[in-house]
Amino acid sequence: MGKKDFDNFLNKQVQEKDAGKQIDWKAKRYEWIKYLDQFYKTVEEFLSEYLESGKINYEYSEKKIIEDYIGEYSVKVLQIELGPHTIKLEPIGTNLIGAKGRVDLMGVNGKVKFVLVDKSSSGPRIKMTVWVSGEKPPEKEEEKKDIEWGWKIATPPPSIQYIDLEQDTFFDALMEVVGG
Repeated sequence: MGKKDFDNFLNKQVQEKDAGKQIDWKAKRYEWIKYLDQFYKTVEEFLSEYLESGKINYEYSEKKIIEDYIGEYSVKVLQIELGPHTIKLEPIGTNLIGAKGRVDLMGVNGKVKFVLVDKSSSGPRIKMTVWVSGEKPPEKEEEKKDIEWGWKIATPPPSIQYIDLEQDTFFDALMEVVGG
């Protein structure tokens, strides 16, 4: 039984390795950075009125991220000065479960998570399939291929909900992390 189990295990490992080669990790990184740029443009539009009036300032710095398969790459971090408060919008990564990417808004009073998810989604979905060992596993359902990605705010666990990223929800998030 030992050699047979090892052969099955080894065959499964080879299949998983081959499946990993089918992903274009360079393209995935490029796409993630493109979505980050879109996110920052949206935030800049929300803040433009306050920047022009001199009520806020912001600047970008760089951060290195290292992710499995993707490797090391640089992203922009946005620091926003609101009076005595400095808050940061800091990218976390793209190799995540349940989201295509995440950016954290951090301030003195906590953190708000912005996630890149299916625009039609109102919260995370976890699907499990269970079968008895030795039986044929159930057929996989065909996944929805044409996902339209959008930025949303994820509420804290345990009952995570997604809130559309709009000007008012963004300002609510800013107020939350600075205690306003």
